[in-house]
Amino acid sequence: MNKKTFWILTITYAALTFLFHTILQTAFGAFLMTLSYFALVFAFIFILYSSIKFSIRLFFYKQKNDS
Repeated sequence: MNKKTFWILTITYAALTFLFHTILQTAFGAFLMTLSYFALVFAFIFILYSSIKFSIRLFFYKQKNDS
């Protein structure tokens, strides 16, 4: 998927979520907001996991090469 397609899908999803949740106040809009919150939490956990994993690898790499 190229950048243009990604941004088109992202903007469309954001517009639909805003339309259905904020303006029309439908159950589908609430579902899209819930999906967005889960994606945000998943992204936060993934970034945290990646940072910790990188730090641990770097620590053991330095420890191995220093001795």
